[in-house]
Amino acid sequence: MRLESKVKLDVRGKVFGGDKNLSCIPMIPATREALVEETKMVAALNPDIIEWRVDYYDKAGDAQYVKESLEEIGQYLNDIPVIFTFRHKCEGGAKEYPQDVRLATIKAALETGHADIIDVEACNEKEFIDAVKAAVVAAGSKLILSFHNFTETPSEEFIYNKLIEEKELGADIPKLAVMPKNFLDVMTLMKATYRARTEAVDLPMITMSMGEVGKISRVIGDLYGSDMSFVVGKAASAPGQIPVAIVNELWKLLA
Repeated sequence: MRLESKVKLDVRGKVFGGDKNLSCIPMIPATREALVEETKMVAALNPDIIEWRVDYYDKAGDAQYVKESLEEIGQYLNDIPVIFTFRHKCEGGAKEYPQDVRLATIKAALETGHADIIDVEACNEKEFIDAVKAAVVAAGSKLILSFHNFTETPSEEFIYNKLIEEKELGADIPKLAVMPKNFLDVMTLMKATYRARTEAVDLPMITMSMGEVGKISRVIGDLYGSDMSFVVGKAASAPGQIPVAIVNELWKLLA
């Protein structure tokens, strides 16, 4: 039985924290032409959410170009919500950019009306997070604050406290992704998420255990408190993501 959030967030009709686990297909194209073609393809797969990882874009640092690109693909989105992610290099971003460039690009994206959710890392300095939060609120969008560890799974207490910290920093949706070395690590992630959901975080959350070992967390995350799973459309943006068609079939079997 799905473990729902006390707080539900409706984003273009998709409810985070409700009675349905949401699917999100990430896009990592390098050029505008590739972005347009991939958007058409991904939208046809009808995911609940699309994520654009703009840090992979060849002109990610050009705020106006990114804004125009997002406006162009808007006509193909079919009202599917977009998570706009300009990932920091230290947490898996494709390239390194100055913070003022990242902030300018995020603000430009918000001006289009298509950046429904902004994802930035909780490790950013408070001034940066506060500036992003203010822009998100002004645009009527939502904020994901995220944490990634691509080498290991921290302790249950660390994960639990990190999700609380993200909430306290202003996240509408706390997010955490860690790398397991064995299935006990996956269980650590599950238990910490369950504790956060039932004890301390009344918001929608996204948590996952990455890699081959952690794949199961992308299928049954909603049973212990995670509200969205990243699935593969054209190309994976993180290790362990499963093709959308397979995930949909597994969810049907578990329903």
